[in-house]
Amino acid sequence: MEQIIGYVRVSTEEQAIRGLSIEAQTAALEAWAQKNECRISKIYVDAGISARKPAYKRPALQQLLSDVQAGKGNLIVFTKLDRWFRNIAEYYKVQEVLEKHHVNWKTIHEDYDTSTASGRLKVNIMLSVAQDEADRTSERIKAVFLTKREKLEPLTGNCPTGYRIEGKKLVKDPEKEAAVTAFFQKYLACGSISRAQREALENGLRIEYQLASKMLDSPAYYGYYYGVDGMTPPYITREEFDRIQQLRIRVVRKTIKNRTYLFSGIAVCGECGYHMAGRTNTRNKVPMYNCPGHYIKRSGCENRTNLSEKKIEEYLVETVGQKMAQMRTQQSRLVEMDEQKDHKQEIAHLKGKLSRLKNLYLDNLISFEEYKEDQSGIQEEISRLTALDQQQTSAPDFDKIDRLLVVGWKNMYQESSKEVRREFWQALLKEVRIYPDRHIEFDINL
Repeated sequence: MEQIIGYVRVSTEEQAIRGLSIEAQTAALEAWAQKNECRISKIYVDAGISARKPAYKRPALQQLLSDVQAGKGNLIVFTKLDRWFRNIAEYYKVQEVLEKHHVNWKTIHEDYDTSTASGRLKVNIMLSVAQDEADRTSERIKAVFLTKREKLEPLTGNCPTGYRIEGKKLVKDPEKEAAVTAFFQKYLACGSISRAQREALENGLRIEYQLASKMLDSPAYYGYYYGVDGMTPPYITREEFDRIQQLRIRVVRKTIKNRTYLFSGIAVCGECGYHMAGRTNTRNKVPMYNCPGHYIKRSGCENRTNLSEKKIEEYLVETVGQKMAQMRTQQSRLVEMDEQKDHKQEIAHLKGKLSRLKNLYLDNLISFEEYKEDQSGIQEEISRLTALDQQQTSAPDFDKIDRLLVVGWKNMYQESSKEVRREFWQALLKEVRIYPDRHIEFDINL
């Protein structure tokens, strides 16, 4: 008898689209089950998750695979193939687990079914096409961005405070120029954000604290933006920017009554990437985390989640061990499958190609435009392969984490002071991401 389980996935931007919501997909699966006179025992839901994300970053999918390995299902159903995967490599990793446990899957709105040879072939073809389209789109976007950078044109319509776009160039905003100039000069004079804010306000511009902090840390104000020098007309010099950073190190904003927030500095918004602010609820004195992004720019981040520190802490305590086990398994598979390929030969070949390309240009056999275009592509590939080699040669330092996650660490953690707990998480984790649907992801500091 078939044990049927369901899977539902939506990315953040898709949640509001009709037909792709969690409710719509769940209803479609239940209607399919009723029509086929069968029952879906459980539906696993990944909300706010992209189909290109690695399998280990999908909490519900990880739970589904654990249950499959425990023999709790032999057929998985979902609405469409793109709800499952768009990344071929990740698809095959999961498919290996399913085949090992004799589990098939099928889509209810498309003609895909892994229980037949022709069905498996069709899946392989369609996934290849889907990834190729995604990769080509990514390459086109990169090419457009490269051209824009060369022309000192902004990549998006968003501008740092004090700037606006005119004729495809970033220029100082006349309405805010005096206030922004006064803001930076006041901070350089006294090292106080609040006094710099007041100076800007006196010149007609209200700057909230989080935005003020972001402006002081942004190299855009000395002209370096999108990784390019000269992209923005400067408000300050590079030397003044460096001086501001030194002032920022010495002048630290203190929390009220020396409150300790466990995840200060590592908690970030999963929607916009801002560092989440630790606050204490005035009514019941519970430490909370929320994203300041929607205060800074009303049309910006929509993550209005207020998540208690206790819930984040409990989730991490329960799942950090599982995450480490998954990472060890993944590393072992890489070693077993000998996927750590050395790209030195390819890099040397590409460098030779660069040299030959230069000779062609010097001999007037190709135009400067052709030379520049081909050179850019080769340099990009060299950078990509070099980065791969660097990643592969630096194996994860599991020993460092083992020294933190010793036998009985949970009991020792519960008995520790809040200051010690904070040091524990700061050493163990690189980042904790909190999403609008309140789910949590984290990266271990390997």
